[in-house]
Amino acid sequence: QKFDLLLDSMQQTIKADIGVNELFNKYAYIVNEIGCSHTYMNIPKAAYDSLLDRKFFFPIPVKLIENRLIVNATNLTLTEGTEIISINQKPVSEILKNIMIYETVEGFHRSTQKKLAAESFALNYFYTYGKAESFDLLVTDTTGKEESIKNIPSTTLGKWYDYKESNIYYYDRTECDYDLYINDKRKYALLRIGTFSFDSGEKQDAFRNFCKNSFELLSYRKDIGSIVIDLRENLGGDLYNSSLLFSFLAREDFKEYHSASSKIDRIKNAEYLDKKFLANGRHSVDERLLKEYYYNNKTNSYLQSDSLIGNWKPDKFAFKGNIYIITNAKVASAASYFSTMVKNSGIGKIIGEETVGGSFSGNAFTALNYILPYSDLQLIFPFGHIVYSYRDKKNTGSGVLPDFD
Repeated sequence: QKFDLLLDSMQQTIKADIGVNELFNKYAYIVNEIGCSHTYMNIPKAAYDSLLDRKFFFPIPVKLIENRLIVNATNLTLTEGTEIISINQKPVSEILKNIMIYETVEGFHRSTQKKLAAESFALNYFYTYGKAESFDLLVTDTTGKEESIKNIPSTTLGKWYDYKESNIYYYDRTECDYDLYINDKRKYALLRIGTFSFDSGEKQDAFRNFCKNSFELLSYRKDIGSIVIDLRENLGGDLYNSSLLFSFLAREDFKEYHSASSKIDRIKNAEYLDKKFLANGRHSVDERLLKEYYYNNKTNSYLQSDSLIGNWKPDKFAFKGNIYIITNAKVASAASYFSTMVKNSGIGKIIGEETVGGSFSGNAFTALNYILPYSDLQLIFPFGHIVYSYRDKKNTGSGVLPDFD
């Protein structure tokens, strides 16, 4: 009922002469209310491409640390670590509250969105406040001295990306998809898993071999009492891969997920689908819905046949020692679900930050890609909803909460 009222109210504000940016902001607000980390809006590709060369944007890469917006780049007039208090006379707390809507999360709104919004601050600030020729800042430097800085010139979006790539001060590395390190002195293993998405059969086989070889090796190292799995920056991927890794930690048999459902039995409004998706993705989604799902009167939705959900057993090389998972605000989808399984099965602890993904259920499977009429705005959302195995006892609308932060 709340969502219907929100849609009706928003519809009344949309007039024939509305601009694309204003319409995008209205839709972004609606999408944020849905509470799905896989559902989001994009501006038209032509508009985005044009912004790369337009000098409209806040020039300084930043990071949100303990609710403080920190300069996160070297070779600037402002030293890395300088705190930004206000921008163009607007308090940072107000700015972050306004720009967080562009970074959707699973469940209810939360501070995780502000951390994500800060990572793409230049673009998100532009979406909310429009173009600017310069910026006035109030800052506190690393010695605690407060200072007012006037007329910092804007930059292009392309140059902002380039500068961030070359001069960022703090970041979690993502060059390698996965890695194993054994600390012989302190007797622990560190497993770095940067993604659960592998776009070819060869890469998929390589990850499967990596998991098997790593845990077989650890089974012979009786002196290794703990394993740390670093998931920071892991945006997820295939549920199969998160279950595969979990099988090398599990103490009992488990289902890949508890159940799956969809509100549709075929893709609707196909005339608005992105042309590439229409050619390459529509048929496979419709075929899957037809073959795998059946209508359920009680839920007024289509349920996936339970026999199609994968069942797993603990691998013979499953690790039996202490397990710690490191997360940050970017951990999403299958990676967040993996964290849920480890935490709620009782076999390990979570260290770090609350995740983007939920701890009870989430939307999943193929993302439908629509191009909206007149505006060419892009709307992306998945067709399926899954309820997790080892989910929280109650759906609180939060991400996976760390045991230690």
